[in-house]
Amino acid sequence: GCAFFQHFRSVTAGIPIEAIQDIIDYEEIDAATAAKGEYFALQVKGSSMEPRICEGDIVIVRKQDDVESGEIAIVMVNGDNATIKRLLKYEDGIRLMPAYEPLYFTNDEILEKPVKVIGKVIENRQKY
Repeated sequence: GCAFFQHFRSVTAGIPIEAIQDIIDYEEIDAATAAKGEYFALQVKGSSMEPRICEGDIVIVRKQDDVESGEIAIVMVNGDNATIKRLLKYEDGIRLMPAYEPLYFTNDEILEKPVKVIGKVIENRQKY
C-alpha cells in the first residue's frame, strides 16, 4: 500500500515560512514509511546543497525537532526562514553545512534567534 502526503512549494535555501503553507501537490510514500511519522515534501529552490540536492528537486521530510550530527535537516532560523543543510553538532553550538560558506550558531544564538530543527530529510527525488 501507499500513502500520500502534502507537497509544499517552498524555497529551502532561505524560505519565508509562509511559503510552506502553500500546498501545490501531493507526493506518495509507502505505507511502512508513512507509519513511522508525519511527513511533508518541499521543493528545493537555490543551489546551496548542489551537487547532491539541486534546485527543483523534491525532498521528503519527516517532522522532528532534532537530528543526529551529520544528517540533512530543514532548519528554521529567526522564526521565519527555513533552510536545508547538513547539521553538525559541537559542544558549543551547531554548524549548518551547505556546499559553500557554512553557518555557525553558538548555543546562546540557537536560543536567542532561535534556530530550530523542523524535520529530517529522508529522501531526495531529483528532477530529470
